[in-house]
This record gives sequence, C-alpha cells and structure tokens, in this order.
Amino acid sequence: MARKKVQLQWIMNDTTRRTTYKKRVKGLMKKAKELSILCGVEACAIVYSPYDPQPEVWPSPMEVVRVIGEFECRPENDQTKKRLNQENYIRQRVAKAKEQVVKQQKKNRRMELDNLMYQCLAGGRGLQGLNIKELSDLMWYIDDQLKPISHKMEYSHHPAPQPGGAVALTAVPVAQKTPLEVALESLENQILMDTAPQPRDGVVTVAHTEGQDMMLPVPHDNYEDPSFWGAPFFP
Repeated sequence: MARKKVQLQWIMNDTTRRTTYKKRVKGLMKKAKELSILCGVEACAIVYSPYDPQPEVWPSPMEVVRVIGEFECRPENDQTKKRLNQENYIRQRVAKAKEQVVKQQKKNRRMELDNLMYQCLAGGRGLQGLNIKELSDLMWYIDDQLKPISHKMEYSHHPAPQPGGAVALTAVPVAQKTPLEVALESLENQILMDTAPQPRDGVVTVAHTEGQDMMLPVPHDNYEDPSFWGAPFFP
C-alpha cells in the first residue's frame, strides 16, 4: 500500500504536531549519524523546540562545540562559499523556470510548424494568410526537416569500400528525391515566391546574346534591407 503524501504545511493540531516533531527529529539525528559514518565528514545537529527545555543535539554537546569551532576557524570565503539565502534561492528558481519556459515555447512552436507544414502539404491550408515571420519560421523548419533526409540519401548512395581498401570505380547513381522531399521543396519555393516583394517600377528588357529578349523585374529596395524578412523564431 502506497504511503500517503504529506502536505508541507503547519500542523494545526497540537498533539499531532508534537508527535510529528518527536518522530522527525529522531529521523534527522539518524540521518546526521549515517552521513558522518558513510561519508567520513564532520557533522552535528542542534534542534530547538518549545516541547523540551533543552535542545536536541547530536552527537554530544562537546562534539557540537568542537565542530562549530572548527567551522568558525576556517576562512570567511570557505564559510560562505555554499551558503544559500532566501534571495539567492529564489533567483535560482526563477532562472530555472525561465529556461523551462523558453524550452517549452520552442517545443510548442515546433509542433505548430509541424502541423502547419502538413496542412499545407495536404492542401488544407494556403500560405496567403501567413505573415512574414510565420513564413520565415516555416521555411526554416522545412530546411531543418530536409537535412536528415539529404544525409540519409547521401549515405545510402555512397560507394562501398572493396577488400584491401580500394574503392570501386563504378558509377554511383544519382540519388532520387523522395516524394516528401519534393513536396517540402515545392512548399519552400512557394513560400519564397509569396514572400518576395513586388517591384514598384515595372520590368526591364534585357537583350540576350542569342537574339531573344528577357523580361526581368526591377530590383526592389527591400531586397537589400535585412529587416524586411524579420528574424526567425529559431536561432
């Protein structure tokens, strides 16, 4: 049968509180003794309470005075090196909580981008309603998903070494893209086309060497402005 979880709060009933004190202080002294024996360290314990006129000490009053005296003889830096007050404790807890929040936010954002990517691939949602930041995050996520696929394809088509260290000189077939990779690249190209700014001054005609003219858009000023694209959510 599992033990009932104890609530860490002040016990209202006097009798229950006294009984709990007796039991807990005995366990504390036992733990101090075990710590001293198992780890070979100088330890002592002093507990004051309203239930006894004399404090509870371990191992003995003389030993307690000796251990405290040795501690006070140490340099001040050694005495305060691992001391933790309430303010420092709260600061550590807050910093740890902030790290956990940032980690969870990135995890949630990855899940959102994963769902968005598959919705776009399935045709259930278009890219017209997304802003620049969302498109930039989605494009980063697609690139991140394509990297392991490319690595696996390169590894699977790498020529195997022959006995004696020689490498076969047979031609290696060009790696064929998987349907998922093709779909992801197509979605990425669509994002690039949707996020590309429209030219303001029309198009210009460029003469080709073979006699065919080409129509090219006039470069937009925002192409050279890094702030236009915005910073991606992921570093």
